[in-house]
Amino acid sequence: MKRFITIIALALALLLPSSLWAVAVGTCTQAYALIPTSNISTITYTCTASADDASFPSTATSTDITAAIKGMYIIEARTNPGTAPTAAYDIVINDADGIDLMGGTMADRSATVSQRSIPALSTGVYGGTAVDGVLTLAISGNSNNSAVVVVKVFLTR
Repeated sequence: MKRFITIIALALALLLPSSLWAVAVGTCTQAYALIPTSNISTITYTCTASADDASFPSTATSTDITAAIKGMYIIEARTNPGTAPTAAYDIVINDADGIDLMGGTMADRSATVSQRSIPALSTGVYGGTAVDGVLTLAISGNSNNSAVVVVKVFLTR
């Protein structure tokens, strides 16, 4: 009888959908666009936090996007919280050397209001910052499962 129960339990475990065993990880997609009749381009990241631990994945620009933006300057970034993240969450856009090209201006974001930031080059000095390769977007300080944040980065030549 013990063997029969073990076989039934094993059979049920194998028949359960694999999605029940999966860990829900966060996602972050990216899209590149050139604004018509201008020399301005955008990278739009649409990020959803994990349903399990509220973390967002760090996301590096794809090979195609990296090639398109190399030699450009980040002039602004905008954030639009969708499904509310935790208030005062933080965003960095790091280059290959781990330098936050926004200079800390994307710290303490609003959970409900869209905001924009201009790169800080040094204390009190703001302006475009050069891109020389891969950019990595990282969002931290969120504790709301499945929160959604859209980040739009504006670049120019």
